Amino acid sequence: MSLSVLAQRGFARVAPASKIILPRQGAVTSASKATLLRRGAVVSAPRRSFATFRNPLSRVDPDNAVYGLLGLNGAVFVMWQTSQTHEKKRFMVENFTTSFMHLKAGHFHSLVTSAFSQMSMSHFAMNALGLYFFGRPVAQMLGAPQFVGLYLGSAVVASLCQIAYDTYERRNSIMLGASGAVNAITSFYISAFPHSTIYIMAIVPVPAYVAGGLFIARDLWGASNGGSSVGNVAHLGGAAVGFLAFRRFATLRRYF
Repeated sequence: MSLSVLAQRGFARVAPASKIILPRQGAVTSASKATLLRRGAVVSAPRRSFATFRNPLSRVDPDNAVYGLLGLNGAVFVMWQTSQTHEKKRFMVENFTTSFMHLKAGHFHSLVTSAFSQMSMSHFAMNALGLYFFGRPVAQMLGAPQFVGLYLGSAVVASLCQIAYDTYERRNSIMLGASGAVNAITSFYISAFPHSTIYIMAIVPVPAYVAGGLFIARDLWGASNGGSSVGNVAHLGGAAVGFLAFRRFATLRRYF
Protein backbone atom coordinates (compact mmCIF):
# COMPACT_ATOMS: atom_id res chain seq x y z
CA MET A 1 0.00 0.00 0.00
CA SER A 2 1.46 3.34 -1.04
CA LEU A 3 1.74 6.43 1.11
CA SER A 4 -0.72 8.27 -1.13
CA VAL A 5 -3.31 5.53 -0.58
CA LEU A 6 -2.78 5.81 3.16
CA ALA A 7 -3.34 9.55 2.89
CA GLN A 8 -6.59 9.02 1.00
CA ARG A 9 -7.90 6.41 3.44
CA GLY A 10 -7.24 8.48 6.52
CA PHE A 11 -5.83 7.37 9.82
CA ALA A 12 -5.64 3.73 10.79
CA ARG A 13 -3.84 4.53 14.01
CA VAL A 14 -3.36 7.62 16.08
CA ALA A 15 -1.11 7.71 19.12
CA PRO A 16 -2.92 10.01 21.54
CA ALA A 17 -1.68 10.84 24.98
CA SER A 18 -4.01 8.84 27.18
CA LYS A 19 -3.11 10.39 30.47
CA ILE A 20 -2.60 13.70 32.20
CA ILE A 21 -0.38 13.64 35.25
CA LEU A 22 0.23 16.93 36.95
CA PRO A 23 2.73 17.65 39.72
CA ARG A 24 1.24 18.72 43.04
CA GLN A 25 2.34 22.21 43.93
CA GLY A 26 5.07 22.33 46.53
CA ALA A 27 5.45 18.56 46.61
CA VAL A 28 8.85 18.02 45.05
CA THR A 29 12.03 17.95 47.06
CA SER A 30 15.50 17.66 45.62
CA ALA A 31 18.83 16.84 47.18
CA SER A 32 20.57 18.51 44.26
CA LYS A 33 20.10 22.10 45.48
CA ALA A 34 16.94 22.55 43.38
CA THR A 35 14.57 25.18 44.73
CA LEU A 36 10.82 24.74 44.76
CA LEU A 37 8.70 27.32 43.05
CA ARG A 38 5.12 27.10 44.13
CA ARG A 39 3.87 28.78 40.97
CA GLY A 40 2.74 26.20 38.46
CA ALA A 41 4.33 23.27 40.31
CA VAL A 42 7.66 23.94 38.67
CA VAL A 43 10.98 22.80 40.06
CA SER A 44 13.72 25.33 39.47
CA ALA A 45 16.96 23.41 39.16
CA PRO A 46 20.29 25.08 38.45
CA ARG A 47 20.22 26.83 35.11
CA ARG A 48 23.69 25.67 34.19
CA SER A 49 23.83 23.37 31.23
CA PHE A 50 26.20 20.44 31.41
CA ALA A 51 27.00 20.74 27.71
CA THR A 52 30.65 21.13 26.84
CA PHE A 53 29.93 22.75 23.52
CA ARG A 54 28.25 25.95 22.47
CA ASN A 55 25.36 26.30 20.07
CA PRO A 56 22.59 28.86 19.58
CA LEU A 57 20.34 27.07 22.08
CA SER A 58 22.94 27.57 24.82
CA ARG A 59 21.77 31.16 25.12
CA VAL A 60 18.07 30.26 25.24
CA ASP A 61 16.30 30.31 28.59
CA PRO A 62 15.11 26.76 29.41
CA ASP A 63 11.53 27.93 29.91
CA ASN A 64 11.58 29.51 26.47
CA ALA A 65 12.68 26.18 24.99
CA VAL A 66 9.52 24.64 26.44
CA TYR A 67 7.38 27.48 25.12
CA GLY A 68 9.00 27.12 21.71
CA LEU A 69 8.12 23.43 21.52
CA LEU A 70 4.59 24.22 22.67
CA GLY A 71 4.35 26.88 19.99
CA LEU A 72 5.45 24.47 17.27
CA ASN A 73 2.89 21.92 18.42
CA GLY A 74 0.25 24.63 18.40
CA ALA A 75 1.21 25.78 14.90
CA VAL A 76 0.92 22.26 13.47
CA PHE A 77 -2.43 21.81 15.24
CA VAL A 78 -3.69 24.96 13.53
CA MET A 79 -2.41 23.63 10.20
CA TRP A 80 -4.52 20.50 10.67
CA GLN A 81 -7.61 22.56 11.48
CA THR A 82 -7.19 24.74 8.40
CA SER A 83 -6.40 21.92 5.97
CA GLN A 84 -9.77 21.61 4.28
CA THR A 85 -8.81 20.70 0.72
CA HIS A 86 -7.65 17.27 -0.44
CA GLU A 87 -4.24 18.68 -1.41
CA LYS A 88 -3.66 20.23 2.01
CA LYS A 89 -4.80 17.11 3.84
CA ARG A 90 -2.50 14.99 1.71
CA PHE A 91 0.40 17.32 2.48
CA MET A 92 -0.27 17.00 6.20
CA VAL A 93 -0.53 13.21 6.08
CA GLU A 94 2.67 12.89 4.06
CA ASN A 95 4.69 15.30 6.20
CA PHE A 96 3.20 15.30 9.70
CA THR A 97 2.40 11.63 10.25
CA THR A 98 4.80 8.70 10.06
CA SER A 99 4.76 5.00 9.22
CA PHE A 100 6.80 2.34 7.47
CA MET A 101 5.40 3.62 4.17
CA HIS A 102 6.70 7.10 4.96
CA LEU A 103 10.21 5.74 5.47
CA LYS A 104 9.94 3.61 2.35
CA ALA A 105 9.00 6.76 0.42
CA GLY A 106 12.03 8.59 1.83
CA HIS A 107 10.06 10.83 4.20
CA PHE A 108 12.52 10.37 7.05
CA HIS A 109 11.75 13.83 8.41
CA SER A 110 8.34 12.49 9.42
CA LEU A 111 9.99 10.71 12.37
CA VAL A 112 10.44 14.17 13.90
CA THR A 113 7.61 16.23 12.41
CA SER A 114 4.97 13.71 13.49
CA ALA A 115 5.98 14.46 17.10
CA PHE A 116 4.63 18.01 16.72
CA SER A 117 1.38 16.85 15.19
CA GLN A 118 -2.02 16.54 16.87
CA MET A 119 -5.31 16.58 14.98
CA SER A 120 -7.83 16.81 17.82
CA MET A 121 -8.10 19.42 20.54
CA SER A 122 -8.10 16.78 23.29
CA HIS A 123 -4.93 15.17 21.94
CA PHE A 124 -3.21 18.54 21.65
CA ALA A 125 -4.36 19.73 25.08
CA MET A 126 -3.20 16.61 26.94
CA ASN A 127 0.23 16.60 25.33
CA ALA A 128 0.59 20.36 25.82
CA LEU A 129 -0.25 20.06 29.53
CA GLY A 130 2.24 17.25 30.01
CA LEU A 131 4.94 19.15 28.14
CA TYR A 132 4.31 22.32 30.14
CA PHE A 133 4.14 20.86 33.65
CA PHE A 134 6.91 18.30 33.31
CA GLY A 135 8.92 20.06 30.63
CA ARG A 136 9.72 23.16 32.65
CA PRO A 137 11.47 21.45 35.59
CA VAL A 138 13.27 19.04 33.27
CA ALA A 139 14.40 21.89 31.02
CA GLN A 140 15.75 23.76 34.05
CA MET A 141 17.78 20.71 35.00
CA LEU A 142 19.13 19.96 31.53
CA GLY A 143 19.37 23.37 29.91
CA ALA A 144 17.75 24.25 26.60
CA PRO A 145 20.11 22.33 24.23
CA GLN A 146 19.84 19.02 26.05
CA PHE A 147 16.11 19.44 26.65
CA VAL A 148 15.37 20.01 22.98
CA GLY A 149 17.70 17.11 22.17
CA LEU A 150 15.75 14.88 24.55
CA TYR A 151 12.47 15.86 22.90
CA LEU A 152 13.70 15.28 19.36
CA GLY A 153 15.73 12.16 20.11
CA SER A 154 12.93 10.48 22.03
CA ALA A 155 10.49 11.39 19.26
CA VAL A 156 12.61 9.53 16.71
CA VAL A 157 13.09 6.50 18.96
CA ALA A 158 9.40 6.36 19.87
CA SER A 159 8.36 6.55 16.22
CA LEU A 160 10.82 3.84 15.19
CA CYS A 161 9.66 1.57 18.02
CA GLN A 162 6.02 1.89 16.97
CA ILE A 163 6.86 1.41 13.29
CA ALA A 164 8.89 -1.71 14.08
CA TYR A 165 6.04 -3.11 16.18
CA ASP A 166 3.40 -2.35 13.56
CA THR A 167 5.57 -3.88 10.84
CA TYR A 168 6.03 -7.02 12.94
CA GLU A 169 2.26 -7.18 13.45
CA ARG A 170 1.77 -6.58 9.70
CA ARG A 171 -0.34 -3.49 10.22
CA ASN A 172 -0.48 -0.61 7.75
CA SER A 173 -0.97 2.15 10.28
CA ILE A 174 0.15 5.73 10.46
CA MET A 175 0.76 7.68 13.63
CA LEU A 176 1.18 11.16 14.95
CA GLY A 177 1.47 12.90 18.28
CA ALA A 178 3.95 14.21 20.83
CA SER A 179 3.13 11.39 23.26
CA GLY A 180 6.45 9.57 22.84
CA ALA A 181 8.48 12.72 23.49
CA VAL A 182 6.23 13.82 26.36
CA ASN A 183 6.54 10.36 27.90
CA ALA A 184 10.33 10.70 27.76
CA ILE A 185 10.16 14.02 29.58
CA THR A 186 7.69 12.61 32.12
CA SER A 187 9.92 9.57 32.67
CA PHE A 188 12.92 11.84 33.26
CA TYR A 189 10.92 13.86 35.78
CA ILE A 190 9.70 10.76 37.65
CA SER A 191 13.23 9.35 37.73
CA ALA A 192 14.53 12.63 39.16
CA PHE A 193 11.73 13.09 41.70
CA PRO A 194 10.24 9.63 42.38
CA HIS A 195 8.67 10.64 45.70
CA SER A 196 7.00 13.80 44.45
CA THR A 197 3.22 13.82 44.28
CA ILE A 198 1.43 14.03 40.97
CA TYR A 199 -2.22 13.93 40.04
CA ILE A 200 -3.60 11.33 37.65
CA MET A 201 -6.22 12.97 35.44
CA ALA A 202 -5.64 16.08 37.59
CA ILE A 203 -7.67 14.44 40.39
CA VAL A 204 -6.04 11.44 42.09
CA PRO A 205 -2.80 12.18 44.00
CA VAL A 206 -0.19 9.41 43.95
CA PRO A 207 3.59 9.21 44.36
CA ALA A 208 5.36 9.75 41.06
CA TYR A 209 7.00 6.32 41.03
CA VAL A 210 3.61 4.64 41.53
CA ALA A 211 2.06 6.62 38.69
CA GLY A 212 4.99 5.76 36.44
CA GLY A 213 4.64 2.06 37.20
CA LEU A 214 0.91 2.12 36.54
CA PHE A 215 1.28 3.83 33.19
CA ILE A 216 4.07 1.51 32.06
CA ALA A 217 1.92 -1.48 33.04
CA ARG A 218 -1.00 -0.05 31.08
CA ASP A 219 1.11 0.48 27.97
CA LEU A 220 2.57 -3.02 28.25
CA TRP A 221 -0.94 -4.43 28.50
CA GLY A 222 -2.14 -2.36 25.55
CA ALA A 223 0.81 -3.38 23.39
CA SER A 224 0.43 -7.07 24.22
CA ASN A 225 -3.28 -7.15 23.45
CA GLY A 226 -3.11 -5.25 20.17
CA GLY A 227 -6.02 -3.63 18.39
CA SER A 228 -5.59 -0.36 20.28
CA SER A 229 -5.62 3.00 18.53
CA VAL A 230 -3.07 4.22 21.09
CA GLY A 231 0.64 4.06 20.27
CA ASN A 232 1.54 2.06 23.38
CA VAL A 233 4.91 0.95 22.02
CA ALA A 234 5.79 4.55 21.18
CA HIS A 235 4.92 5.48 24.77
CA LEU A 236 7.18 2.74 26.11
CA GLY A 237 10.02 3.70 23.78
CA GLY A 238 9.79 7.32 24.87
CA ALA A 239 9.69 6.38 28.55
CA ALA A 240 12.80 4.22 28.11
CA VAL A 241 14.68 7.11 26.49
CA GLY A 242 13.70 9.42 29.35
CA PHE A 243 14.89 6.95 31.98
CA LEU A 244 18.22 6.37 30.21
CA ALA A 245 18.69 10.11 29.74
CA PHE A 246 18.22 10.65 33.46
CA ARG A 247 20.73 7.91 34.28
CA ARG A 248 23.23 9.62 31.98
CA PHE A 249 22.46 13.00 33.54
CA ALA A 250 22.90 11.63 37.07
CA THR A 251 26.21 10.04 36.12
CA LEU A 252 27.53 13.30 34.67
CA ARG A 253 26.53 15.24 37.79
CA ARG A 254 28.93 13.15 39.86
CA TYR A 255 31.84 14.54 37.87
CA PHE A 256 30.87 18.21 37.84
